[in-house]
Amino acid sequence: MPVSDNSLLSDIQEVNLSYLLLAQRLLRENFSAGMYRLGFDQDVAETVLNLSPAQVLKLSASNMLLCAFRLNDYELLSTLTQDVLGGVLQQAHTTILLSQRAIAAADESM
Repeated sequence: MPVSDNSLLSDIQEVNLSYLLLAQRLLRENFSAGMYRLGFDQDVAETVLNLSPAQVLKLSASNMLLCAFRLNDYELLSTLTQDVLGGVLQQAHTTILLSQRAIAAADESM
């Protein structure tokens, strides 16, 4: 494996470990808010929260990213990156748009 591939694999594993540890921390501090921020349903949230340190390390050793970029909608992403509100309300605008998207996704899964 070339050096750059080893470096990329190491970076992916480091991101995975950081993501899992952050997910557990968010869920421990506020389970409902953590579920929302992570985009997890209750079963996934409980599973991640209950992973042992050994399981976290084993899972993070994957060569695939465990987290996913949820902004895969071009129109939404381009809207969020435009400075339409002068920066003052941009975070609130982003939260509202993402909340609407989460609600729509939940409705579709029912």
